Amino acid sequence: MDALIFDTLRRVQAEEDTAKRDQLKRECGPDLGAHFARHPMELEELAFDLLNIAWTDAMLEDITPQIIETKTVGLAEPDYVDEDLRGMRAYWQGKGGQILSDVIRYERTVMPREEMVTAIDFHQDEIATDFWGTFDKLVGQAQEKLRQLPITRLIELVQAAIQGGSFFGTFAASTLTAAQVDSVVEEVALRADGDVTILGTRTAVRKLASVGLTFGLQVAEKIFNTGQIGQYKGYAVVQVENFQDFSGKYVLPNNELWLVGKRAGRLTFFGDTAKVQQLPLPSFFRRWETGRDAGMLLYGASRGRIGRLVLT
Repeated sequence: MDALIFDTLRRVQAEEDTAKRDQLKRECGPDLGAHFARHPMELEELAFDLLNIAWTDAMLEDITPQIIETKTVGLAEPDYVDEDLRGMRAYWQGKGGQILSDVIRYERTVMPREEMVTAIDFHQDEIATDFWGTFDKLVGQAQEKLRQLPITRLIELVQAAIQGGSFFGTFAASTLTAAQVDSVVEEVALRADGDVTILGTRTAVRKLASVGLTFGLQVAEKIFNTGQIGQYKGYAVVQVENFQDFSGKYVLPNNELWLVGKRAGRLTFFGDTAKVQQLPLPSFFRRWETGRDAGMLLYGASRGRIGRLVLT
């Protein structure tokens, strides 16, 4: 990248005063826009840096690590889940007797590998005439969309795995009792060493208020959107921020609570950085695409470490 352009970007990023940073953006915006319009490859280089910052921010704000295990491995490395480790018996026997050995037995599952992706199209005139506005929009959109992906996939997997049985309950919200909630929560807790997280949107979580939910200081101060807001009989209650799709419909159901126990699942990121590329489109449009290899598996579903409540 041109040294003068790089220095300009560095000065804007290093400025801590908001008013001065905005003034710098207004002063250098036209020059930066004209430069990157002439040098699209440098624009892709800048996109790589900005979108990797957006991915990092999204992962820091993600509440999924509060609920299931999260880890990062090399881009080309496989990741395995080893479960149900058994073997190596210890026993009493007469002194001097032959000591018998055993064989270690376990179940190994390969973590799936998919991609978390997002893309945005823009006209090249947006770069030339509103450089900083276009970049702020790009980073904001990428950060918001990517932040939603892990928790949304987690809930989708819970819904797909639990559709009946002793780990599923359907109860009327208007007459909900602690005994009804406990009938499912305790079944999951029994198989998860008593470590269970209860998830739900704000509308769903508040239905627990009448049956034993105690709120934390975050709720009293009214500063929360997502994260742990309280406890239900010692179990953590985490509120998930709902959001709407393009048609205005809520993506997450507001009438369900999801129970996720210890050792219920894992989210694995393959590689430390996101891939970024810029594609030319007709009519002077361009597209920025970004993706990162990842996989999520709820291996504890078959072992009773996940539950689901539907409130009608």
